[in-house]
Parts: sequence; C-alpha cells; structure tokens
Amino acid sequence: MTEINHVPAEAIEMRISDADRNGTLRRLHNAVALGLIDIDEFEERSAMVSRARLRSDLDTLVGDLPGPGAIVTSAADRVELRGVLGSLKRQGEWVVPSRLALHRRMGSVELDLTRARFAGPIVVIELDMKFGGLDLRLPDGASASIDDVEVNVGSAHDHRRDAPAEGRPHVILTGKVVCGSVDVRGPRKSWRLRRPFGHT
Repeated sequence: MTEINHVPAEAIEMRISDADRNGTLRRLHNAVALGLIDIDEFEERSAMVSRARLRSDLDTLVGDLPGPGAIVTSAADRVELRGVLGSLKRQGEWVVPSRLALHRRMGSVELDLTRARFAGPIVVIELDMKFGGLDLRLPDGASASIDDVEVNVGSAHDHRRDAPAEGRPHVILTGKVVCGSVDVRGPRKSWRLRRPFGHT
C-alpha cells in the first residue's frame, strides 16, 4: 500500500481575506498617528497590503509596529471638542491639529477643512458621538480613511466621486458613532450661473 504523507496543519499558510487586509491597514494608520512611520512609508506599505496573498505577507509589513488599539490618546497637538446638544461648526481659515477628538452627545458636528491650514500631512479624527453625526468637507486632492469607524444605527460614507486613495492631507477617522452618520464630502460647488454669450 502507498503511504500517504500528511502535511502538518501549521505548515500550510492560510490565504488572507479583505478583513485581514483592513486590519493591517488600521495598524499602519495607527503607526502614522504615533509618528513611527511617515506618509511616504505608509503609502508604500499600504500598496503592498493590496498585493498580499498570505498571512506571512501581511506580517512582514507590520511586524515592527504596535498592535491594534495603539492609537494615540494624548499628545501636545491633540485638541478635544466636547459638547451636549446643538451643533458645532468649524469653517474658514482655521488650523487643524494633527489629532482632533470629538466628544458629542445629541448634537451634530460640521468640519469644513477646504480652506484650513494643517499642522501636518496626517490628521487623525477620533469620534465619540451619540445621537449626532459628522459632516466633513475636504479640499480637493485630500484622501480619507473611514475603515476604522464603528457605526451603530447609522452609516459612514465618502460621497466624493473618484476620491484619491493616496493624497495629502490624509485624514484618518476612527472611533464610534451611535445613532448618527459620518459623511465625507468635497468642497461646496459654486451655484453662480454664467451668463450666456452676448448678454450683459
């Protein structure tokens, strides 16, 4: 009789899923927020995540980085905005910190970054919101990640057409929203109508 050779289970590498890739991308986002890698290295490693097929491929990309949940919780350039009821708006020419924490209860937040000045190429927005949503407007060419946002009873959506996968500034949204939505949009469109030729 022919002997059948059994390969140990641990010797067989498992193929990875989209969930595995998303988890690796979150660790890369956190590493940027912690200042462990810069935006160029982040973009390089992120591109390799999409090409990865096996667990070992992902492990080599994050083996030198902290595990999940290592997002920065305090820093000199971290600003917290807290409030209950009502709405909060930031627009015009304002300075966006590297880390912005939004703690809201029963109120909406509107952040317009189209004319803002940025403290760095990466902005981390930490969400802790209940019964309220975030309306975020980004300048042309900016990229955003909403993969790390947990939404209970609501939605998180990037409404921009052909939004860049890699761009600066890069905005990372993380945290939790309960009974609310996260909407990412581009600059407001001008509704000023042009007069037809020949008219004054």
